[in-house]
Amino acid sequence: MPSTPINDSPELNEAARQLASLALEMLQQDGTLAVRQREQVRRALVMAADALQWSAIPGSRTDRMAAAKKDVAALAEAGAYSLERDIADLLHEKKAEIRQLEQIARSVHAMATAPDASYPAEVEYSHTARDGSRSLVTRTKTLIMGDADEAFSAAASLEKRMGGSAKLRDQMLVELKQRQHQVRQMRHGLPGFVEWSNGLVAEVLSSLT
Repeated sequence: MPSTPINDSPELNEAARQLASLALEMLQQDGTLAVRQREQVRRALVMAADALQWSAIPGSRTDRMAAAKKDVAALAEAGAYSLERDIADLLHEKKAEIRQLEQIARSVHAMATAPDASYPAEVEYSHTARDGSRSLVTRTKTLIMGDADEAFSAAASLEKRMGGSAKLRDQMLVELKQRQHQVRQMRHGLPGFVEWSNGLVAEVLSSLT
């Protein structure tokens, strides 16, 4: 492992995530990276070199290269773990999303019928949607209700869109599970990615002398 704990360094965390993300892109692109992506790998390595003080690694060029390669392997593995954890967290949230929307709809409806309800009232919720590029994303929306009629309308709107929301949520669950599988495949192939990066590691080390 790098001498500086990865979790203690924002720079190392960022470099680790970038390396893992690019390893995933390489997997998705049949083992190749475009020139732009190769440059992103190099920048991640420069960030790691600065945070881990590769310029101060003792020994011969071979010794320095071996130490840097171990750092890259540890960073890529840590980044892959972070990606897996992010997906697992999002899967957990998505599985509960429709139940939470149903609870919010019931809560807003109850507010509309409560004689002592206070207005204006705000309720925030998250739901799955498609962005301008048709990708599935999670959006946060705030309902602002000025009176009971608006609360009734908001509750009805939530209930009306529940079916569509559930469909999009299910589609995102499928995508997340596919991505989870790809990240696991990428983790198994990390030694190959680290080996591929050796040339760039050598370039970065040379630039430090």
